[in-house]
Amino acid sequence: MSFYAVDFGTSNSLLSFVSPSGDIVPIQLEAGGNVLRSLLYTPENNKWFFGNEAVNEYVNHEGEGRFFRSIKKFLPEPSYNGTIVFNRNMNISEMVAVFLKEMRDRANKATGLNVERLVLGRPALYSLNKEHDQLAESRMRKAAEIAGFKEVVFCPEPIAAGLDYNSASQTEKIVLIADFGGGTSDFTLMKIHKGQHSQDDILGLSGIFSAGDALDGVMMRDFISPHFGSKFEYQIPGGNNVLKFPKNLLTKICSPAHITHLREKDTWEFLQHIEKFALSTEDSKNMQQLFTLVECQLGFPLFHEIEKTKIKLGKSAEVNFEYLFPGINILHEVSNNRYKDSVAATVDEIMATMMDVFTQSGLAPSKVDEVILTGGTSQFPLIQDKLENVFGKQKLYEHNIYQSVVNGLAQYARKLI
Repeated sequence: MSFYAVDFGTSNSLLSFVSPSGDIVPIQLEAGGNVLRSLLYTPENNKWFFGNEAVNEYVNHEGEGRFFRSIKKFLPEPSYNGTIVFNRNMNISEMVAVFLKEMRDRANKATGLNVERLVLGRPALYSLNKEHDQLAESRMRKAAEIAGFKEVVFCPEPIAAGLDYNSASQTEKIVLIADFGGGTSDFTLMKIHKGQHSQDDILGLSGIFSAGDALDGVMMRDFISPHFGSKFEYQIPGGNNVLKFPKNLLTKICSPAHITHLREKDTWEFLQHIEKFALSTEDSKNMQQLFTLVECQLGFPLFHEIEKTKIKLGKSAEVNFEYLFPGINILHEVSNNRYKDSVAATVDEIMATMMDVFTQSGLAPSKVDEVILTGGTSQFPLIQDKLENVFGKQKLYEHNIYQSVVNGLAQYARKLI
């Protein structure tokens, strides 16, 4: 009886094979590495590209078709009914299934087997709302079944990271596993020791659907979005009120996952309609830049530049954000201090979620022996600063930043054989 262990992430995804004898083999999903970026691109009906190839084909086809990233973020949204892909509505389970099936097909090719059992990672919480959390898990289960898996077992990602860390530790201790990914921040307070672990070793578990993407979204909202009409004002002929750019559409512009949906028919027609009534040439120009962004599906390259700017700010007091494309010309200075002020509320919300594990356990943060950091966003300087303030720098350890979850999922699967 063999399993695949899959870490389906907002930004990156990984898969390991667990043989009937319990051997764990990481599967190479892309040329040169085990990490497959969670990106999908379809230039025509029933033709899909994934990961780095999705980016390359998107460029080759000059933005024609549909490009998707961060689709994991739609899972807990009950109002999300899918999107139109070449005249057919695809719900979120179907979209995720396309990606999971590709992972499974590549793994089957590598192993020469038809593996139908899956241990699938999930955030500690897809949503603080229990019904939405269960909805997300149900959608993921359905996606896995569509992808060809007949047995699906879920394991919380921070617990998986804890299992991976435990395999490398021989000392009894209390550890906080802090998994800062692209879409979620998850925390597990657990007791590490030799031998088998039980549920009693989990002292606290919490999570929030806010991480790297949210930090990028703040930069988009507070610094870049005015260049795409977020401050747009208009007045309908015969009306007395000056109207502003709708908040619900601004939310979409500031989300790497949702920005692609501005192209959908009703939204697109509304934006084109209100642009006619702009109150200034500057407003009209910014809306035209938004139209270019939407028409040419530039959400991914734009947010890629935002992410690069965020990283540069960790080493510089000021960084120039620059984005040039026919019809778009943006040069905007972003200061480190202003950005820190902007993301402070988001970081504080993530830290407050982390502190929930101490409320649950009744333990003080000082009782933690080690804080194990995993996930790419754990390297964000402001998060590092906050963690140092709570625990002290000497207790922070980076452990398999990108691999720990899938390693732990594979160990979990091995116990099921």
